[in-house]
Amino acid sequence: MARRIFLVIAVCWGFLGAGPATSQNTQLDQARAELQSGRDQIIRDDLQLSESELNAFWPVYEEYVAALAPLRDRKAQLITQFLEAYQAGSFSDEFANWLIEENFAIKANWMKIQLDFVPRFRDVLSVQQVARFVQLENKLDAEVDAQLAIAIPLVE
Repeated sequence: MARRIFLVIAVCWGFLGAGPATSQNTQLDQARAELQSGRDQIIRDDLQLSESELNAFWPVYEEYVAALAPLRDRKAQLITQFLEAYQAGSFSDEFANWLIEENFAIKANWMKIQLDFVPRFRDVLSVQQVARFVQLENKLDAEVDAQLAIAIPLVE
């Protein structure tokens, strides 16, 4: 189960939390950096921006990624807590309610950040390019969510 937790959290790009640097935290940091680097490369390649467009877009994109990072951490923590409770067989109604509320809070905040950044992306890219970026983000997020859905067991 520890391996499953590691893989799920790595896919989610999260950390196990702030604490002493451990081998697992280092591995998660590396996995997160590699996944973000791959995501960045896909965005660079598939947006097909000119050098000047890329120079205008990239700082906004980096702010966007940074704004989403705490939500990725929350999502990773949510998954970690779920898997730990699942493994321990201690899954109360109170915990289930917390999972539901936290899941939807994360999704709502994620959407708010995305909506807040759309005008900023429109300031540096054409509407067509912003639409393409939104599509890419949705596809990449769907891939992560599909991997998580495969790895995470259902509540029993």
